[in-house]
Amino acid sequence: MRLEASVRAGDLAATAGLLRFGADPSRPGPDGLTPLMIASALGQSQMVELLLTAGANVLAIEPRMGATALHKAAQSGNADVIELLIKHGAFVDQQSPILGNTALMDAVLHKHEEAVRELLERGARTTIRNHWQQSALELANQVGLPPIVRLIETRNQADAERVRALTLIAAAKAGNVDEVRRLIQEGASVNQRSPVIGSLDDDYTPLGISVREGHEEVVRVLLDAGADIRRTIGLMRGTPVHEASYFGHAAILRMLVGARARPGQSEPELDAQGPYNGLSALHDAVWHGHVEAAKVLVDAGARLDIETHAGQTPRQLALLYGYDDIANYLEAHETRTVS
Repeated sequence: MRLEASVRAGDLAATAGLLRFGADPSRPGPDGLTPLMIASALGQSQMVELLLTAGANVLAIEPRMGATALHKAAQSGNADVIELLIKHGAFVDQQSPILGNTALMDAVLHKHEEAVRELLERGARTTIRNHWQQSALELANQVGLPPIVRLIETRNQADAERVRALTLIAAAKAGNVDEVRRLIQEGASVNQRSPVIGSLDDDYTPLGISVREGHEEVVRVLLDAGADIRRTIGLMRGTPVHEASYFGHAAILRMLVGARARPGQSEPELDAQGPYNGLSALHDAVWHGHVEAAKVLVDAGARLDIETHAGQTPRQLALLYGYDDIANYLEAHETRTVS
């Protein structure tokens, strides 16, 4: 029996035997569906767990519509399968390229209330729109599903309340130094995070957001209060040093790279590369032509030889964008370093 056939038959024993003898749990069939997609579409939670344990690729997409196993699970309505897939690394908000649907949208369209509930509890964002510019809430209203509408509206209200409760982040964003000091004195966590709900502030800390907005005094207060300079921020998962470099806030950058001298403060990771494009903070400064920010980083010892995922060093990036002054500065520094 072939693996695909045993999965479709729901035969756990046969599937386990085939896997032990080397069957590939990620190999797609003629229709492009992998065994994991098939089991997810059929709502077979034990089969899904077996395949995942055997190393099935939870991120695979089928070639016709670009659906994932999580999309198939949402269509089946099996909340247990959804939980398993997300725990094994499925991207909860991944959109299919043809339709632009997320798993949450598919669960709504297939009228599976428990699947919608599970996806919302697992962090699915409600603000995403498909290629027809429809959100999950709009789809639920169009199809006429009051219980699902209530689930999504309740989640949206909860998200709004979570944001309102993060008063330190709001004060940092507004640049209100006195309020930032007061909140810290009253015990507010300097490393609190914004929830991921589909806003520009998703996953930001007070330090990250004040760096982004260029509020120098707020940054100073947060650093004095022990804000973690290494904590990643935002959906790009950079650091406050990346943020200051990207926006060219040279004065703030000097504070951040000087934080290594503060008692109890960890040193900033000057050469950390962003997971999306491989850019270091120096690349970020060069990217937008921020000469002073680039000089701060070079003076602090940032490496000049790090390559982005596209294989570019900071100097090569400067040449690409026509920033000859930055390219010449970096070249001169490279020459001094070699000599």
